[in-house]
Amino acid sequence: MSVHAVVIAREMWDTRDLVGPVLDANGAVKPGAVSTRFEPQDLNALESALRIKEMVGGKVTALSFNAIGDVDVLKECLYRGADEAIRIGANPIDLDTAAAATLAAAAIRRLGDVNLVLVGWTAAEGESSVLGSCLAGLLGMEQISFVDRIVEAGDEFVIGRRAIEMGEEDIRVDLPALLSLGVALIEDDPRAPRPAKAMLKLKHKKTEIPVWSPADLGVPDPASNATTVVAAMESVPERVIESTAVDPEDESGLKAMLERVLKGE
Repeated sequence: MSVHAVVIAREMWDTRDLVGPVLDANGAVKPGAVSTRFEPQDLNALESALRIKEMVGGKVTALSFNAIGDVDVLKECLYRGADEAIRIGANPIDLDTAAAATLAAAAIRRLGDVNLVLVGWTAAEGESSVLGSCLAGLLGMEQISFVDRIVEAGDEFVIGRRAIEMGEEDIRVDLPALLSLGVALIEDDPRAPRPAKAMLKLKHKKTEIPVWSPADLGVPDPASNATTVVAAMESVPERVIESTAVDPEDESGLKAMLERVLKGE
């Protein structure tokens, strides 16, 4: 049995270098005010799938929803070595976890021969951190959560390593299975995702990514599967921090500043 791994790939708002207000009066993101990026934990899920493919062969399929910003995560998956990419024609902003899981599970069933699913265990934009658990339940797959990296893989099993108190543990699971993965945080981390390859960029520059509508997947009304709704949104006022200049040679001034800092002023 060969491994056919599906990776759930998502965008997230890139809040690393924000300048000025990015929300409107209703708390929604202003169009063009903030860019997006590949969700780092989903990117690590892709890297893990590619490493499993290198270990035992098989196929990697990337699955995502309609783009919400300027990053096409499915093209990025192809540029890094995914064999196939499928887009679900639904706006992820309009979906809660249950609705997104219902659509993703339907797409995975349509692919037919999938025996491994990998997904980042969280996402910053409205995610409840349980997409993997919802998918595992819908697909009837065993799940390993909070996986840091893949240790070993075979045609019929995967061993993932995760952190526990005072150490690490290796968990083996027979396929079919679902893994929820964390993120590589530092550049020299052995889990750090590989960059896009120029050769694959040229190969897939004009690759058309098929779109499966909810109706194609037998889910004509995704909202009917939602279990939560946004009751209200509120914009948080931008915090203004006043700065104070202190002469580094003024010992009394430095002490006074330290006292203010310690008092939380």
